[in-house]
Amino acid sequence: MDFKRVSTSTKTYIISLVLAIAVLLFSVSMTYRQIKRSQESSELIAYTLKVYNTLSELSAYCIKAESEEFKRSLMNSKISTGVLEDYRSQGRAILDRLRILVDHIHSQKQQIPALEKFMETLHGQMEALIPLSSMGDEHNKSLQLVESNIGTTLYRIRSLKNEMLSEEKQLMLQREADYASTKFLAPATSLLLGFFALLVFVLAFYRIYHNKLKLRESENFLKNVLSTTDNIVNYYEPIFGDNKGIVDFKIAFANSCNYDYFNRQPKDIVGKKVSEVFPFLLLNGELEKMIKCYQDQKKADFKRQVAFNGEKMWLHSVITPMEKGILVTVYNTTAEESAKEAQLELNERLEEQNKELLDNRAFLNNIFKSISHVVMHLACMRDDQGRIFDFRVLFVNERLNNITGHLTAEILNKKASEVFPNIFESGVFEHLVESIETDNPINYETSYTNKGETKWFRATAIKLNDGVTITTQEITEEKAKASQLQELNEQLSVQNSIFKESERVAKTGSFIWYLDTGDAVISENFYRILGHEPDSFPVTYESYRDFVHPKDRAEYDRVGIETQERGKTDVEGYRIITAQGNVKYLSVNNLYIEKDGRPTSLGVVQDITDRIRKDEDLRVRNIQLRKSNAELESFNRVASHDLQEPLRKIQMFISRIEATEMDKISEKGRDYFNKVDNAAARMQSLIVNLLTYSRIEGRHENFEEVDLNDILHKALDNLSTIIENSNTKVKGTALPEVKGVAYQLEQLFSNLISNAIKYKKENQAPQITINSERINQKDIPENFFKKSDYFHKITIEDNGIGFGSEHSEKIFEVFQRLHQKSQYSGTGIGLAICKKIIENHHGYIYATSSPGEGSTFIFYLPG
Repeated sequence: MDFKRVSTSTKTYIISLVLAIAVLLFSVSMTYRQIKRSQESSELIAYTLKVYNTLSELSAYCIKAESEEFKRSLMNSKISTGVLEDYRSQGRAILDRLRILVDHIHSQKQQIPALEKFMETLHGQMEALIPLSSMGDEHNKSLQLVESNIGTTLYRIRSLKNEMLSEEKQLMLQREADYASTKFLAPATSLLLGFFALLVFVLAFYRIYHNKLKLRESENFLKNVLSTTDNIVNYYEPIFGDNKGIVDFKIAFANSCNYDYFNRQPKDIVGKKVSEVFPFLLLNGELEKMIKCYQDQKKADFKRQVAFNGEKMWLHSVITPMEKGILVTVYNTTAEESAKEAQLELNERLEEQNKELLDNRAFLNNIFKSISHVVMHLACMRDDQGRIFDFRVLFVNERLNNITGHLTAEILNKKASEVFPNIFESGVFEHLVESIETDNPINYETSYTNKGETKWFRATAIKLNDGVTITTQEITEEKAKASQLQELNEQLSVQNSIFKESERVAKTGSFIWYLDTGDAVISENFYRILGHEPDSFPVTYESYRDFVHPKDRAEYDRVGIETQERGKTDVEGYRIITAQGNVKYLSVNNLYIEKDGRPTSLGVVQDITDRIRKDEDLRVRNIQLRKSNAELESFNRVASHDLQEPLRKIQMFISRIEATEMDKISEKGRDYFNKVDNAAARMQSLIVNLLTYSRIEGRHENFEEVDLNDILHKALDNLSTIIENSNTKVKGTALPEVKGVAYQLEQLFSNLISNAIKYKKENQAPQITINSERINQKDIPENFFKKSDYFHKITIEDNGIGFGSEHSEKIFEVFQRLHQKSQYSGTGIGLAICKKIIENHHGYIYATSSPGEGSTFIFYLPG
């Protein structure tokens, strides 16, 4: 077999190309099938994981039923119904998800009815547990029996769950094995077929490239021959007449010797008729010989002498017929003189070629300047073992300056790691090495930070000789838009979730009612308000009317009529009866629009049942409150007059007896008399403090600007006697102005200062420090309703006996005392009055202390 002829045949390359394409298509199809199998296996594994998670939720559901906290909630008569309903809803949701997940698995699907039956049994047993919680000890046996039944049911549920979990584990193992087999087979098959296709392409490319080099060598050789020959070489194409006979020839090619012999440039004669350029061919029948030569496809030649411009030349013409014309070669016997002109012509052609080459180079540079991509070529730098450790910059266009600020001339022949210091950390170096070692184009994305600004780029690396050519395109804006799109999608998803959750929390639902057909679309929570699962039945104007309370259907019909006629309605709400038979009050608000050319009513309904009932409860409570206030006012009148009147008489008679009869009373009688006097004085103080506490109102119409410095001075004046007697020292910073009631704030400071003096240490003068600072509400760690953005923090610190931190809240309660009356006088109302004054001013007060370490009272006032 002639292998040389086969290797040089065009059919061989066509067959090789078809074979390579077939192998490539087969490789792609096999890869697609393997990837598809891998994808299906991974989806089945993911499906099994969802079943795992749902079964885990079922386990948590069973654990919750055994928890003490859940049992206490279930046995609480006030919330037991809601707790059981929530628990039942949770169980149904788990069953629904499980039913959907195992629908395609027959063995698992058979377990669902039994599981559903056990869960319904469990719910019934829990419902039976509720009435037993309020009964006495005689029902303990019944309670224990129900709890034992619940435990048995939970054990059966767990058994079914464990069986399903065991079967899912077996399915998981099978799917993992299938996934492992496809995971290995897909890349192995793709790699093998890919290498085979690549080998065929490389061999074909090598042969085509080798033949192209030979063809280029032959072409260059022929051009050189034609340019350097001393002979005229012309190529003529026939011109046909009306009768399809040849009437002349057109000059398709003429070499430079035409100028040497006939003083005619080839470019001037190409495209013209032979008879016009060389009329002497008509004289001796030479044109007819050329026509006959073409027609017969036989080689011919003839000799003749030609006189041109007074110079005679002998020419030998050889006519060679070709497929589409004839090749005419004319030999000149006077070659000695024409050789010089041919050499000159050759030099001129070389200059034109050099000029053309320079033009091409300039054209390429202009292309690099005009494109927006960065193009660079890097040469490999290898160590002694031939491994690439860096690159050298051989070429880069000027677009790089806009990104890095480097000039092209500055970075040529530099190391790539010097120009781009992060080439190793960003992974770009590995991409470039991979492109060279695999001889495949590598696409990658990278970022570059310059002057604090980060830009993203998409690059393609292609091997060229022992180097790599990189084309880079900026994609910063594309990245930003993709990120924005993802963020908008996430926001939309979150907003939809928030909207659904807000409907559930606010007990609202939304609807779209098409007025032309009566069809309607309602939200998920609207279905729940009606007592149905979402999308459980189609809603129309008539089907929804069945839910309306019979006594309110006239109002509902009015809604439909007014909306149809006027586009709005004056009806604000009506009652409905849910699927469970519960009556609910709904508030309705709708809007008329044109949607897709259809008259449409958009609206929102809200379940205001609780509000209606609370309003009714509030009305009853208001009546009770008014009655309680009347009784309190009556008490104030009694306390302020009727109680104090006999007390004043007691104190008057005590003073008279003390003035006139004390010397007649025994020592023991005097002791009793003093106790009566002290008790009357304490009773007087207690009544005054109670009246003060009850008269501190929560209304704020009389708030005004109050300078706390003036308030403090008045309080100190009122306490000047006890301050002087106890050698008390009061110091501190300037206090702010606040909005409040002056006499209440004066009583606040008086109570806190007198309290600090009262509980002083023995043999140590009291020292009281008062400080103030203005802080933002965010910086206040204490938890209370903060009506203002800023508060004045006022601290009153003393060096008294202190108290235990466990009493820090107790001391602000009415009649709460930490010491015996025999130790320290007082009624136990003073600090309660302080707390009520602070709360009346929208503030907060608390105390910190340790026994023997003094006390610190801190309160916040809006400011």
